[in-house]
Amino acid sequence: MKGIYIVKLAKNGIPVSVKLRTKISQDNHHQSFLHESMGQAVRVGENWYIRYEEDGEDQQPITVMIKLTSEGSIHLTRNGIQKTKLIFHPKLVTQSNYQTPYGIMVLTNQTHQLSVHFAENPLSGKVDIYYELFSGEENSIGKYQLHLEFKQI
Repeated sequence: MKGIYIVKLAKNGIPVSVKLRTKISQDNHHQSFLHESMGQAVRVGENWYIRYEEDGEDQQPITVMIKLTSEGSIHLTRNGIQKTKLIFHPKLVTQSNYQTPYGIMVLTNQTHQLSVHFAENPLSGKVDIYYELFSGEENSIGKYQLHLEFKQI
């Protein structure tokens, strides 16, 4: 589903166009999604934040925040009816909580590949993440590919 949202800019926010492609593989079932919208980029200290909104269940908006850290990890936070924060780092296995209206599920994330291309003038970037999510220690939920492109408008 494709949704267009205008995110209220922070005082020091830079307007950006955002394109996110997601591929999901679960038990021989494959899905692809494309989301394009307007958002904002904000620099806080040594980190950059990309924020935008997308459609959620029942057309409820989900605020998405992607943090590009100075040490090379990526944090993806989704806040809507369901909430989650995933941390992607190729050398670490991380855990996070996936909060739903029905309760909290603990997820384990193993990042297989992470690449970031970033330029400040003009502001633009590409992020590619290949990862696998697990419920518990060994139960694979699926394999995921994220490709994010953003650029100053």
